[in-house]
Amino acid sequence: MNIFNGINEKDLEKLLKCLDAKNISFKKGSTIINNASNTNILSIITKGSASIIRIDYNGNKTIIENLKENDIFEAKMFNLINNELSLIALEDTEITLISYDKIINKCEKNCYYHNILINNILTLVIDKLNFTYERIQILTKKTIREKLLEYFKGYFKFEANKKNSKKFKMSLNFTSLAEYLAVDRSALMREIKYLKEDEFIEIHNKIIKINF
Repeated sequence: MNIFNGINEKDLEKLLKCLDAKNISFKKGSTIINNASNTNILSIITKGSASIIRIDYNGNKTIIENLKENDIFEAKMFNLINNELSLIALEDTEITLISYDKIINKCEKNCYYHNILINNILTLVIDKLNFTYERIQILTKKTIREKLLEYFKGYFKFEANKKNSKKFKMSLNFTSLAEYLAVDRSALMREIKYLKEDEFIEIHNKIIKINF
């Protein structure tokens, strides 16, 4: 879903001006937001993709979420402390930044398209809650095999099933997948090898076919 659904181009221009929105471009690998727990900014990916990264006090890196075009990021959604979150561009990416206060404190005109924006944000927040539930389902599995199967099942549900196919292209490389599942990469690769041998999955480049 696009956060600006239901707002025509002319009204969108007015809305972004009212919100004092800023458009910024970032190169692949650039840090879009650092120490995100201290921000009060809603970030909207208008082009490209990015990862929400958490680095704990031991220096361990975990991918919290991968964001694509039209996805949003706001640190308050994660409620983490100690400046743990950063937003990193996975490719050349364009971001629209809007102050959270500008969104919740509507202007005196009470424009209808501002109300549409708020309703869209609420819908996106609900979608994020559903995503979080799916992620919890993965991370609470006890073994790497169970985590992988749950991940592939979820990917099939949201991606491959749309095309009525058992094949889908992974958006993550195996290093990023290990960080996403919070497991050791070597152990992950070993388990993927076993899954292929047991014919649960087939992999050709980044194209995965599931057989369960």
